[in-house]
Amino acid sequence: MVTHLVSAVDSYSLSDAAVELQCRLETSGAATTDDDRTVPVRIRFYAPDVFRFEMLSTPENPTAGSPISYDIDAVRRPVSLSATESDGTLRVETTALSLRIGLEEWAFEVRADGDRLLRERRDDRTAKGERRTQPLRFVEEEVNRWPLRVTETGTAFGLGPDERVFGLGEKFTDLDKRGRVIESWVTQPNGTETEFAHKNVPLYLSTRGYGLLADTARKTTFDFGASSSGTIDLRVEGDALRFFFFTGDRLKELLRRYTALTGRPHRPERWTFGVWMSRLSYQSRDELESVAETLREREIPCDVLHVDPYWMDIETICDLAWDEDAFPDPEAMIESLADRGFKLSLWEYPYVRVDSPLFEEFADRGYLVEDGTGSPYVLSRLSVDDRGGIVDFTDPGAREWWAERHRELAESGVDVFKLDFGEYLPRDAVLSNGKTGAAMRNRYPRLYYETVQDALRAAGRERPTLWVRSGWIGDQVFPIHWGGDPDTTFEAMAANLRGGLSLGLSGYPFWATDIGGFRGEPTPELYVRWAQWGLLGTSHARFHGTTPREPWHFGEDAEAIVRDYAKERYRLLPYLYTYAERAARTGLPVMRPLVLEFEDDPAARAIDTQYLLGEELLIAPILRPGGRREVYLPEGEWVDYWSGARYDGGRSLDVDVPLDTMPAYVRAGSIVPYRTWTQHLDGDRGPIHLRVEFGSSGETAAPREATFEHFDAGADELVSVTAVHATASDSVTLDVPPDVASARLRRFDDPPAALAVNDDSYERVADDPGPGEWTHDAADGAVQVTVAATDGENPLT
Repeated sequence: MVTHLVSAVDSYSLSDAAVELQCRLETSGAATTDDDRTVPVRIRFYAPDVFRFEMLSTPENPTAGSPISYDIDAVRRPVSLSATESDGTLRVETTALSLRIGLEEWAFEVRADGDRLLRERRDDRTAKGERRTQPLRFVEEEVNRWPLRVTETGTAFGLGPDERVFGLGEKFTDLDKRGRVIESWVTQPNGTETEFAHKNVPLYLSTRGYGLLADTARKTTFDFGASSSGTIDLRVEGDALRFFFFTGDRLKELLRRYTALTGRPHRPERWTFGVWMSRLSYQSRDELESVAETLREREIPCDVLHVDPYWMDIETICDLAWDEDAFPDPEAMIESLADRGFKLSLWEYPYVRVDSPLFEEFADRGYLVEDGTGSPYVLSRLSVDDRGGIVDFTDPGAREWWAERHRELAESGVDVFKLDFGEYLPRDAVLSNGKTGAAMRNRYPRLYYETVQDALRAAGRERPTLWVRSGWIGDQVFPIHWGGDPDTTFEAMAANLRGGLSLGLSGYPFWATDIGGFRGEPTPELYVRWAQWGLLGTSHARFHGTTPREPWHFGEDAEAIVRDYAKERYRLLPYLYTYAERAARTGLPVMRPLVLEFEDDPAARAIDTQYLLGEELLIAPILRPGGRREVYLPEGEWVDYWSGARYDGGRSLDVDVPLDTMPAYVRAGSIVPYRTWTQHLDGDRGPIHLRVEFGSSGETAAPREATFEHFDAGADELVSVTAVHATASDSVTLDVPPDVASARLRRFDDPPAALAVNDDSYERVADDPGPGEWTHDAADGAVQVTVAATDGENPLT
């Protein structure tokens, strides 16, 4: 192996928003070297605090551009560069950043407001002077006994003693990646116990106030202080090192920046936020309709029924054609399900079994990925014991065939497709676009998803819903992702949760778990504990596994508990839907690790077994047998979601709860909207009811406030909802949108002197308040306000 380190700058030039340097090399490990060889390093600014760094080891390559598409205009702002040279250092400055580049001896660092955010690490050596890690470099290997080819590029940055790093995709170990080696490479993890993941994002967010995104589709490896505690080592397969650097005062701002650059998803359809029921697999129409009927009879809310592979002939998958022996008259079945409020989801994978007549047809047309000899690349054990080829979505004909089948299915009434797999592209595979699997592995899922998404749009779906497993940079634009294939153990459940939180810190806002675990049969206790946070604590909720996952298979007690949590999810729909809209606008996840909301709290940074749903609700799942766990409450005041008990934050609670309770808390000073639960989400949305949790008044006479920004779907806008208790005058004012029917305001030991809603004075009554009236419940300190009459149940009383 021959390693070339960038050692100095021969020359440089500046433009309005970029600096280009020609750099000399220091070479080790070669019998001969080219002393005159230089490589270009380019730094282009898109905003005063956003730039792209690029080093090309083979700049002669005419196709050396980035393999990823970005929305540069979304982050672009005017940039004015100034440059000064002094004592062998080039200083390039914008209004936000100062770059210092060593000319006589290469060096690179980034500063903001005098603080060093990023520094290339060149001084990480042993006591004997040997390098522990290597700075800006590329590596060549000998081929055919003499020529050299570039195999890898990389660099090394300093890792501060108190610096923490987050992101990297759906990683199932600790949320903070410090001390770990992380491989970004789409693969099959076969569980949730390792760093391997379906969804990988070569992005990290630093608590120093910057984000770094490796701009590549190739395999990328990050060493966050594992080999040397003070160094981040970055290695990228291939001949180009590119990365985006951007700053932000908070992790939230960094996520907004990253998702603006790489894309944000549309808000999924309203019905997708209901319960999805699935297993591997419903095998007939009778079985599917029996489940549908039982769900309605037992009053378990559900909106989506999913059928895994057996909707097709299992011997000929994936031909995307109904097995009408098992599912006769599918269009009538779809209509019957729709009449009962069920949407239908169908499974697929991007492979064609060798036993399928479609295999020969696709091979003849060139629709399958090839093995380098011109023959289809055949893999065994694609799923279990199947053999088949890989659909080549770089081939226009293959995409057209695949899209047409989905368009037909969508027009027949199928609502959503589960796009499974997509991780198995071998390194040496050759695709129609001429690229190999080594270059396309991480991009293959996107081509797969785009094909189906485009077909759904062609069928008239304005906001197509996909249920997908794998991903790379920017693939958050395809909602919804799920964390596939955890075992049915408490340990796997906890790891699955960590994966979802890590994915949220990587720009993916919509995520679901396999409730109950995938492999094996969960105990009733595990099933209930998984369902509690899977229903009440995730953006989307799907039961799925290799054995039945319907609640009635786990006993009457488990069924009753799961039913109650499913109903509570449906009551919380206005809250979930609001955060879905915010996610589409900002890129911020619905499930939020504590560090995202409490970044300055040292304790919160290390917690990855509890989290926030939105900003107001803290969820603390029970992740081991029994009902005991430690719950950390960040600074502030917190209200037990179920009992209304109040706790001061900044401390931990040792809780021990029965099986029917999952610890959950509302942040004081919050308003949480609810609706009346229904069996499904089609039809009338119904009025909104508000839970208003005032904080303590304290020792001052300052007003108490509670706020929420509610999404009004009819007006397609976020509407401010506020409640103010002016403690000096002891009067309460509410400002609410037109769809609010009632509000329950808590923390009033005594009734307020006056109350007004939207500037209209309301009258206090003894009980049963009608429109324009309110009551005070001395037992729990609640003020109940009725804004408009309703025919249904009030979920707050």
